[in-house]
Amino acid sequence: MQLIIACSAIDIPIKAFDVAKEFVFPSGEKLKWEQVTIGIGREANKNSPIAVDIVLIFNEDLVKKVSELTSADWFKSKNYVLKTYPQDLTVNSWELAPGDSLQIPSSFFGKERVFSVIAFADYFSEGEHRVRIDHLKGGVILEFNVDDFSAFSIKRK
Repeated sequence: MQLIIACSAIDIPIKAFDVAKEFVFPSGEKLKWEQVTIGIGREANKNSPIAVDIVLIFNEDLVKKVSELTSADWFKSKNYVLKTYPQDLTVNSWELAPGDSLQIPSSFFGKERVFSVIAFADYFSEGEHRVRIDHLKGGVILEFNVDDFSAFSIKRK
């Protein structure tokens, strides 16, 4: 019986250390974005609107699960994922028509540290239609073309 008490007494300092370590050396990374620009080409998605989700992931265990989803799988399971992991990710959604563009200030995405950020696009065409964008810095550009999209960054002088 004393051994069980001793073991639980050891757990308290270990848990306190873990909490203190997370406070001093928080996990995840801060986004280094100035703004995000979404541009939809005139012929994109067979000249039809495109749903775009930018998913911020705050739980390291979810990164692999979400990053393996194709866009079609993401949009089918999005409501389930949001209900199952409400504190572990944030989804920002837009639907833009061909020829539209949108500039989003970095402050819109908050200051929380993330483990990953993935952009999904709901195209008619087959394909993964996802891009991981958390590593980008400066001005982040999401450029939507006929059958797919790309992401890149530009640094301002």
